[in-house]
Amino acid sequence: MADVHDVAAAVLDATGPESPMKLQKLLYYTQAWHLAKYDEPLFTARIEAWRRGPVVPDVYFRHQGQSEVCAWEEGDPGSLTERERSVVRSVVERYGHFSRHELSDMAHAEEPWRAARDGLPPSEPSSTPLSHEVMARYFRRLTSTPEEAIAVAVGSARLEGLEVPDDLVATLRAVAAGELTMDEAIAREIEALRRS
Repeated sequence: MADVHDVAAAVLDATGPESPMKLQKLLYYTQAWHLAKYDEPLFTARIEAWRRGPVVPDVYFRHQGQSEVCAWEEGDPGSLTERERSVVRSVVERYGHFSRHELSDMAHAEEPWRAARDGLPPSEPSSTPLSHEVMARYFRRLTSTPEEAIAVAVGSARLEGLEVPDDLVATLRAVAAGELTMDEAIAREIEALRRS
């Protein structure tokens, strides 16, 4: 398992100088995608559900007060394995073009941060760690085929004791195939509820 400081150094090697907020969000995404792809954490350092999104305190307290982080002297990107470097490269390619505020907004909208906040108001502080299980499940779903995503959704609903009618599954498949927009699917389901 990698050291979070080596990962931070690798991120900054790939991106160049970054704001502390953006570095934090890129660390979150490297952990999330490593969990989704390999079902094990990239690093052991905690990621907590702070007000401004996921934060790695071990890194935060070293860059606190800086407006830009140019390099990470505490880490050595050469210490990462090829697999670990590959995840860092993939995350930087996928998320590196977003601003720190866009990344923060994205993380706030995602299940791992929201689940850890557990309904706390946005202004309330929290040091609750993000769940590795929730991160793995959420990000793994983003790479699922439509049929896999439908099967997981139906299975999750059944675990909650809900029955999923065949016509709803057919609607989900139509959305996945591009035959219906999500708005059309919702309108169809509302109409079906009105008739019943």
